[in-house]
Amino acid sequence: MHEHIKKIVKVLEIELPKLEKDKSFIIEITKEIEVKIFDLDPGFYFLTNIANCPNEKKEDLFIYLMRANLLGQGTGRSRIGMDMEEKFLTLSYLIDYEVNYIEFKEKLEDFVNYINFWKKEILLHKEKAISSIL
Repeated sequence: MHEHIKKIVKVLEIELPKLEKDKSFIIEITKEIEVKIFDLDPGFYFLTNIANCPNEKKEDLFIYLMRANLLGQGTGRSRIGMDMEEKFLTLSYLIDYEVNYIEFKEKLEDFVNYINFWKKEILLHKEKAISSIL
């Protein structure tokens, strides 16, 4: 896994992240997107915050997110959840087997694409909730 991290940061032209206390690495993909990567040996786990948990019409959003989670259909087998303090909506992805670098890179790319998609969807929901469209 460490070799995959070294290669991906070279491609992204960013600094090699340090190993955190929880045996994870935090990779800053863009200014708005950080992905925490846990080395499971074998496998890995991606985790990121995608948005603040909304205050308006959150039950409607939660139903929408639960449907997206159903069989991973709307999330590419990732899972949308909440952090421990229930302040942020999170996206996580687990691979519990060894992968080569190409597979790792593709999984990370797909994960980032879903982060971008769900950031937009949640923002759209917040805008509709504020304007009372929902």
